[in-house]
Amino acid sequence: MLFTKGRLQIIPDSPDVVVYGSPREARSAVITGRVVYATRTPRAVTSLVVRFRSKHEELFNPAMSVACQAELTAIVVKDGRVCAPSSVQAYDEASGQQEWRFALSVPGNVSETVFTPSAFVAYELMGELRTSGLMPWMPFGRAMCTTPLAVKRVPAEDSLWAALAAEPLDVAASWRSRLELSATAASRIVNDAQTYHVTGVVRPLAKGVRLLRAAFELRETIDGPFDADSARGHAAARCSHELCLSAPSPNSMQMRTAFAPTVAPELPGMAIDQEIQVAGALHVPRAYGQIQYDIAIGPIRVSHEVVFIAQVAEESGEVHSVRLSTGVYVLPCTGPPAVDLPRYENSAKDVLLASTEKLTSTEQLASAEQMTSTELAHLWAHRANDNTPPPEYCAVANT
Repeated sequence: MLFTKGRLQIIPDSPDVVVYGSPREARSAVITGRVVYATRTPRAVTSLVVRFRSKHEELFNPAMSVACQAELTAIVVKDGRVCAPSSVQAYDEASGQQEWRFALSVPGNVSETVFTPSAFVAYELMGELRTSGLMPWMPFGRAMCTTPLAVKRVPAEDSLWAALAAEPLDVAASWRSRLELSATAASRIVNDAQTYHVTGVVRPLAKGVRLLRAAFELRETIDGPFDADSARGHAAARCSHELCLSAPSPNSMQMRTAFAPTVAPELPGMAIDQEIQVAGALHVPRAYGQIQYDIAIGPIRVSHEVVFIAQVAEESGEVHSVRLSTGVYVLPCTGPPAVDLPRYENSAKDVLLASTEKLTSTEQLASAEQMTSTELAHLWAHRANDNTPPPEYCAVANT
């Protein structure tokens, strides 16, 4: 066979294949894209095939491929004719390119892409093109190319998985009837390459305990067909931000108390004689590097949890590391990127915005064109003399 000098390229419409729902209920996903063949002169293409297959193991890479997905094939051109539902664009002499559109269906139970030091599941698109020879007696030409493609899974809308993941994070536990730890967050969904805000509270239940350190960690657990010599279970914290009370980091953690904290120069830390609120921001790295997405079913299973750690010291000097953990879901972000706006609890002022039935300034300006000057003057005079008292709230007695 004689290889052509043309260049073959596969350009998928999206670098990811997103499957909605669990492997037992998800529908098939469709991969669409273009196959571009660039040559100096137009060639008669007799065959063009696009394959979705598992990525092979690489040389000098100890990780093994454990993907169990069979190879899927989409025939774009057969015997010189374009097969439906593919389409073709004529050869463009200006750019020297010819394009074909393709579509390929992937089953909903396909395993998600994941990379670990010992094993991985990865996929790629492979294109194979054959052309006829310039002369009848010349052999045919062949061109091949590959493009990586990631398979991601997200909860289906209105499913139990989506409801569990979107519910607010709110957990609490007590330690030896001495203190109580609690953690709260807007939801249990953690998106990669974004910031996850979580707030912890250390509440005293007895006197004599001092807080030495507080921190948040996002821990990852990987379970799969590893070798006997490889590490299992909890990996090191992928992304963590610690708060050292002697030198706090204002960029990642904030600590607040209702009253001035009790600090003794001769003792380390601070006395836990009131609620201590710690607000942290976990900067989650991009997936497939330091962290992986959650996978519940497959040859490799991945789960995550957020850990709130409080290092405390008793009056005797004994130091304890108290941990509060709860599960979270590291999922791909399928919507527009979130904007990291200031949080209400981190605001310097506590302002109550009472909703009223008054017209906004925009509505007033819009309706001013339809009012006479006399009516407008009476309206603004009424607004200026409006002495509506602020809302009142009834206190609830503690029983």
